[in-house]
Amino acid sequence: MSSSTIPTLTELQDVIVDMLKDEHLEDTCYIEILNYSLEKFHKQNLNENYYGYHNLSHELVVTHNTLLASRGVEFNNHIDQFDFKHLFAAALFHDYDPEKEQDKPHEVTAANFVTSDHKLLKLFNEAGIDAHLVATLILRTAYPWNLREPELKPLISAHFSKSTYSTDLKKQEHFHNLGWFMSVADRIGSYALGNFLDAMELAKKNSHSLGWDPAFLIRRSIIFFETLLNEEHEMTDKVMRSLPKTMRKIFMDNVLGFFKLREKELEVKAAISYEQIQLIPVLEYDKNNSKLGDILFDIYDELPDPLQFKKTTFFESVNESDTILVTLRLGTPTGEIVGFAKGGALEGYSLPSKICDENFGKKNTVFLEPLAIKAGYWGHGGGSTMRKLFRKTAKEKNYVYLTSLQLREVIQNRINREDEIEFVQQINPEKLDYYRVTL
Repeated sequence: MSSSTIPTLTELQDVIVDMLKDEHLEDTCYIEILNYSLEKFHKQNLNENYYGYHNLSHELVVTHNTLLASRGVEFNNHIDQFDFKHLFAAALFHDYDPEKEQDKPHEVTAANFVTSDHKLLKLFNEAGIDAHLVATLILRTAYPWNLREPELKPLISAHFSKSTYSTDLKKQEHFHNLGWFMSVADRIGSYALGNFLDAMELAKKNSHSLGWDPAFLIRRSIIFFETLLNEEHEMTDKVMRSLPKTMRKIFMDNVLGFFKLREKELEVKAAISYEQIQLIPVLEYDKNNSKLGDILFDIYDELPDPLQFKKTTFFESVNESDTILVTLRLGTPTGEIVGFAKGGALEGYSLPSKICDENFGKKNTVFLEPLAIKAGYWGHGGGSTMRKLFRKTAKEKNYVYLTSLQLREVIQNRINREDEIEFVQQINPEKLDYYRVTL
């Protein structure tokens, strides 16, 4: 994966501080609020090394986008300094969960945190920020709102009743709209800051955090964007007009990129349905081929980072004697490669520290690296056929067990179909779990 074009944590912090200065919010308490949010996320290791979508970079991007758009053409005359500093505080903590049992945000927990944490309340008091108004903004970022509204509306009302605007219905409505505004700025997020490679990586992280099967990545991303552009177009249009032209272009280019990938998926689906092409699994014997390695690596590099094993020694690992390599080819056993399954003896892998396999060292277990399939070819049965051939080959090599890492939802779906699969270790908050199959 090429280096990201999304601003770094330091760059985002600098821009946020500059926007605070532009608002004459230069008291120490505002910097302390920013630093406190950084401290809380770092303590949970939710920094740039954490793969989940809702990490520190995301919080700063949302803060950046929200404050930037608030001074754009559509909102500058409607969002005053009091609103601005509440949006600042809410954006920084809108996904903060002290327990962090899953990557998916829990807005109620975040709202409870900002209204109960003693240090933050002290800083809010110095800054003239109403914690309960911050909580209303956070709760309104819940997505999809139409499904969450019945649950959260009473909680928002309860926070309003304890706030500065307890009896001012007009101001309450204003803050409710500010929450919607921040929700849209949140979801536009880094899709308006990075190139399409970054956008795909974000989509993978979001898909990963929500436990989606990779086959649904593109179509669910399309639904995500269509909700913004169609169902919430009134607010999205205003936010887009209030962001710099370069950000608007980046966002729309990335959205179009996802639509093109979806078109490719449908073309493949149609070709398979009409039996114009077949996806054929092939056990590779001649692995010592540099061209083959390059093709495989390009597909491998599309995987989310936590699913990439032996990246620094990828080419050497392909050629190792105990490596089992199954490719997925188009049409014929010598056709274009669109995916592969690779693995070998468990003892040859460094597993995450949270995993302890009782069979390690017994040389009876083969580790199957997460499947790698080109975008557009997921969800057409290719993964299943590769796994079957891989398992058959592993059994012929006298392995007793197969283990791998996969998203919890995907494993559960397989358990429902295949009794011999079992969870060995469930890993939170990523929900990327270690499972075992008896061969």
